[in-house]
Amino acid sequence: MRVPTPNVSLAILILSLEQEVTTEEVNTHLHTMAFQSPLQKNMGWTAERDAASSDFVGDTHAGTVDAGATTTAGKKCNLYVWYDNEAGYSNQVVRLMSKIAQTTLPVFPAFS
Repeated sequence: MRVPTPNVSLAILILSLEQEVTTEEVNTHLHTMAFQSPLQKNMGWTAERDAASSDFVGDTHAGTVDAGATTTAGKKCNLYVWYDNEAGYSNQVVRLMSKIAQTTLPVFPAFS
């Protein structure tokens, strides 16, 4: 999907799952992963009803799930994931270098 900003793109993921799911189950799981897991630096999550590409300029996540666009039908799930081509990628490189250098920066909110 083309978007009106040069830095931000949108990936549409069409997933075939092993079991039937509801939109609420998918969004709840992705919300937990984005805010309470080791993936919280990599994965963003938004429930904004009117999310647009310009909202994600400078987003440091590898991708941000647009929960308002999530749809499910039985074992099928469609996800819309926004990402900033520059900031998101650059921050992934920094995270990789940090891992290689075996350094860790704190993450807030902390998860257990």
